[in-house]
Amino acid sequence: MPEPTVDATPTGDLYHRPHVTILAVTDWQSVLKPCGCTVDLQKGGIERIAKYVDDLRAKDDSVLVVHAGSLLADPDAVSGPRAAQLASRLGAFAESFDHLQIAAVALSSYDLEVGGQAVSAVYDSAKWPLLALQGGSRNAIRSTLKRTKSGVSVGILAVDPKAPEDDMARQQAVQDEVVRLRSQGVKVVVALSNLGLRGSRKLARAVPGIDVMVVGQLDDKIEPELELEREGDTLVVHAARHGAWISALTLAPIGQNHAWQEVSDAIPGVANDLQDRITTMEKTLAEIKQRSTLANQKALPFFEARLAEMKLRLDAAKRSQGKPLPAGPLAAFRPIGLPWSMPTDPAVAKIVADYDAKVAEANVRAAGDVPPPPIGQASYVGQKACLECHDDTAAFQSADLHQQAWKGLEKSGKTKDLDCVSCHATGFGQPGGSNLAHLDGFTDVQCESCHGPGSLHVKAPTRGPNSHIIAQPDATLCVTCHSAVHSPRFDFADYRTRLLVPGHGLPMKGARAP
Repeated sequence: MPEPTVDATPTGDLYHRPHVTILAVTDWQSVLKPCGCTVDLQKGGIERIAKYVDDLRAKDDSVLVVHAGSLLADPDAVSGPRAAQLASRLGAFAESFDHLQIAAVALSSYDLEVGGQAVSAVYDSAKWPLLALQGGSRNAIRSTLKRTKSGVSVGILAVDPKAPEDDMARQQAVQDEVVRLRSQGVKVVVALSNLGLRGSRKLARAVPGIDVMVVGQLDDKIEPELELEREGDTLVVHAARHGAWISALTLAPIGQNHAWQEVSDAIPGVANDLQDRITTMEKTLAEIKQRSTLANQKALPFFEARLAEMKLRLDAAKRSQGKPLPAGPLAAFRPIGLPWSMPTDPAVAKIVADYDAKVAEANVRAAGDVPPPPIGQASYVGQKACLECHDDTAAFQSADLHQQAWKGLEKSGKTKDLDCVSCHATGFGQPGGSNLAHLDGFTDVQCESCHGPGSLHVKAPTRGPNSHIIAQPDATLCVTCHSAVHSPRFDFADYRTRLLVPGHGLPMKGARAP
């Protein structure tokens, strides 16, 4: 699959003017590297972002990196060894984050409420400006003022749903801060909003004078926003969570005029970006048309409209290349997706590697013995025992992608990572199952991952309600691993058709139905 062009070469005329380039990351959630369980998630990683930022700063002297939304808190409740691993990850993330020379971070009440003491400790020792419009605890300040080397003064404020909770009071507090920043000669006002997209747009409509709204707290956002959005005179940007994408917005202000003219199509390399995206979209459409599931058919008009829009933009980008830019305040937007083939920052890559090694050793040491199942309940036996009877399933099993699950962890060095292993091994953490010290025969997603522990079924291999296994697993079981975070395009009806084949759910060809 083609990857987006990630060359950071600036747009000549635009970057020769006084300007600011805002690199926005949203809802990072202290993820050092997105899981990569699907190909479209194999982007980002803090060590690649650090390298990209350094390379961009070598070409553009006016870069400000900002973050909105949940920076640190993991949405999953964790305890025991996973809690210890999370604390280690937060330390590695904060150390890596410092390398980005962050301009500002919006203090997230979600982080404080969900993340507990470990998150609070990171915020307390933060070396980067931590912004909270009202009150805020710890070392937060109301706003920060930055002046780029090219000569643009930028005021950055942050707004969170907890400070204050009343809409009118919040809007007035934001308005007062915008006026205060403008009185100090600020040319560009950036609001880091933890209100989600709807709340942020509402705020932009209510408060004049905000040039850029960086929107975070979009917990379910799985797709990057590939186009620049607007709410009146306010430019709205947000990126996919977990650092998989960055939103890059360059502004060249003129006087007090804030009617931004978008010149994104004039960025060198944008035509290549669009052509890559068109190729990918055409492939997606071909796959959708091959599958007849209702969810895919409903999505078809959306993808067709996006494809037509991108083709129009490609034509416009080709016409724009090499032409002079218009007069007045200009805005150029570019979504940045860094595939895992891109280079990494050596110092940050070492921090990540040291973290992986540290947690691997600690997790294995803490694993202990696998507890037995309660008396009368089944334990896990491994798929070899299953296939001794279900030999007609062996051909399906050998070709099933679930059998590649462990290789993915080996490739990424995550075979001892408690955030990963449970979905790549069978019976992990379950009584009578497996753990990091007892994985022999249980790597990969085997029969019992879906059908449940099989020891009682092996002893009495019957069908029907007394078979002691889950004969027809439903979606609730699948989404424990195929969640929005790890499998954003999961559709149970669609995926199920790939599993219902002769020898697995359907009779073998020529065989009589029982």
